[in-house]
Amino acid sequence: MKTTHRTYSEEAGDFRRLCRFVIDSNDSIRAYSTWCIGRLVDWKYGLWKNKTAVPDFTNRNAHLWFDGFDRLAGFVISEEGDGGFAIITLAGYRFLFTEILQWVLTNWGRERGPKLSIEITARQAMEATVLEQHGFEQKGSFFRQTFDLTHELAPRAPLEAGFAIVDMATHPDYQAQRILRDEAFDGKSELSEVALQRELLFYNHAQQGPIYHPQTDLCVLAPDGTLVSGCEALIDAHNAEADIERVCTHSSFRRRGFARAVIQECLYRLRDIGLRKAHIAGYSPAAITLYASLGDGKESRFNIYETTSR
Repeated sequence: MKTTHRTYSEEAGDFRRLCRFVIDSNDSIRAYSTWCIGRLVDWKYGLWKNKTAVPDFTNRNAHLWFDGFDRLAGFVISEEGDGGFAIITLAGYRFLFTEILQWVLTNWGRERGPKLSIEITARQAMEATVLEQHGFEQKGSFFRQTFDLTHELAPRAPLEAGFAIVDMATHPDYQAQRILRDEAFDGKSELSEVALQRELLFYNHAQQGPIYHPQTDLCVLAPDGTLVSGCEALIDAHNAEADIERVCTHSSFRRRGFARAVIQECLYRLRDIGLRKAHIAGYSPAAITLYASLGDGKESRFNIYETTSR
C-alpha cells in the first residue's frame, strides 16, 4: 500500500492532527500502544526534564506517515527527546511498524542516548518479534488498571482528622503543588526562589493544554496548609475516559492512606462528570498493589524493550 512520510511540523498544524487521530482511534490505540490523548498533550505542554533546552522540541521529536489518500496512518514520537520512543498506527496499518522502526534506527539511533527503548502492549506479539529481530530485548514490564465508572465504586477511604482533599479550581496553590511533586518524585526538599519560579513558568504552561481540568487536579491538604499527596486526571472527553497521572505523596506522609484517598476521590469526580472509564498505570510493586486494591478493575500488561547493544 502506498504511504508517504515527513517530519512533524507545528506550522502545518500537526499537533491538532495528532490529537484528532488519537481521539478518533482511541480503542485501537489503547489496544496497540501505551499512549493516549493525555500523554500526547503532555508531550507538547508538559515541559518536564530537559525538553526546554531543545529548540523546536516538537518538530524534532515526531515523524508522520500518511496513506495514499493523504490521511494520517501512523507516527513515531519521542516523549522526552531521548532514546525512548513510541510507534503508533491505525489498526489496519500495523504493518508500518517495521518501516517506522527502521526509520528510527537510521535517523535517531546514533544520536539519542546509550540505548533506544519502546513500550508495547502484551497484545503486540508481531511487534515484539520485529523488535527482537532488530536487536531489542524485553527489559521490564508495567501494568495499567482500567476502572469501569458505570459500576459501583469502592467506598471513599477516610482521611485523618484535620486533612482534606482540595482541587486546583477552588484551592489554586500551584507553588505548593510543585513543591510536593518535586519532593515526591525527585527528592528535592528545597528549591531556590529562582529555580522555583522557573519551574512554575513551565508548570503554568502545562495548565494551558486543551484538556487540563482543575476540578480533577487534586491534592490532600494537611492542617498546616501543606499539600502532602495528589493526583491529576487527564481527560479524553470525546471518549468519556481519563488517565490518572502524577500520583505522588510526600516522603514524610507515606503509608497513611493519602494516595488511596485522593485517587478514589478522583474516580468519584470523574464518574460524576459523566466519564465511563478511568485508567491508571503502575510501575513499582507498591503502586501496582495499591491500584489493584482500589476496586474492580481490569489489569493490562505492557512490556518495555531496549536495544541490547549500540
